[in-house]
Order: sequence, then structure tokens, then C-alpha cells
Amino acid sequence: MARSDRRYSIYPAPTALDILGASSPSLNQAVECWAALLARATADNAKQFYCQFDDDFGGCHGLHDWCLLAEVLKGKRFDPDFANPGMLIATAVDDSERLTETASKWFISHRGGPDTADKEFAAEFGSLVKKLREVDYAHAWAIIVAVQWYWENHRFINFENDAWWTLSFRRSFHQKQGSKQKTTGAGGKKKKNPRSDSKPSDAK
Repeated sequence: MARSDRRYSIYPAPTALDILGASSPSLNQAVECWAALLARATADNAKQFYCQFDDDFGGCHGLHDWCLLAEVLKGKRFDPDFANPGMLIATAVDDSERLTETASKWFISHRGGPDTADKEFAAEFGSLVKKLREVDYAHAWAIIVAVQWYWENHRFINFENDAWWTLSFRRSFHQKQGSKQKTTGAGGKKKKNPRSDSKPSDAK
């Protein structure tokens, strides 16, 4: 794997160093192994959890899982030592609907009246909470990381319409941001042509 020429400061817990080793090669390997595991889990989650869509036959998945997850998990901290983070995510989502009806606003039904919509929402929401309770450690952390990544970059992303929870979107986003950085200076201003500051000679 090609390595970045950038350096980053990290502050792992001593217990992590006991397991991984404290050398730079060991820590690089740990980061890359975890990234590979999260990549697979992120791809799985994109298929397992949904956003609103309509197909050509009038079908509809009414609950926008990812917008709901982003709203509920914003700012929440998770301890890597906890063995079942999926249960914590499920509880947070369940409580958010029970206490503040957070999930309801992310549900849309195109079929039937209010009674039908209520039943559909109950089924959709119950299915989401059940799936969250059943995700393993890596898939739960893939959700957490996706939400954290969104909030770090949300100023440049359309919350509802961009598929920010997918690997393809994240990679494309970083490529675009990298291209922008090449054309800007350290302060975020567009780089000037070295000759652009020189004044034209006075016309005689």
C-alpha cells in the first residue's frame, strides 16, 4: 500500500500500545488494518441501512436511517473498550424517538392514510432498532465513524441528498478537497500567480 507523505500525531492508550507495539511501523499497521476492516463494514452498512427512495413500481423505503443516525449520534462519545456499541446506538435511537420523536420527521409514506403511515413507521423504526442491536463491533464502529466524519465535514455536504455514509462518496470528497487545497494557500486563499502582484509598466 502506498503511504502518505504526511505525518499525524496520535495518542493511543497504554493498553493499546501493549497490544499493538509502540513503534511507528506497528502503529501504521494497526491503523491500516482497522481501516481495512472498517471499509468492509462501511460497505455492508450502506446496504443494510437505508435512505429514502422510490422505485419505478411505486415502492418506498420511508425511513431515512442515516439522517436519523447522524442526528441522534451527533456529539456522542463511545468507549472502544465497550464490547457491544451496537446496543448503545440502538438505545440512543430508541430513546430519541420515545423522548423527542426524532425519527418521525425522517419518515415519509406515499401509501394510505395516517393509520397506514403509523403502522409503516412502527415497522420501519422497529426494524432499524433491531438491526442496530444485532450489528457486531466493527459494523457498529463503522456507523459511528461515518457519523463523526459527516459532522466534521457537514458544511460541504447536502445532508439528505448526498450519500455521505458510503465509501465512494467519502473518497470522492477527499479527492475534491485535495484538488482545492493544491490551488489555495495555507490560509485557504487562492494562490496567486507570482507575477500577478507586479504592477504593469506605466504607459507612455
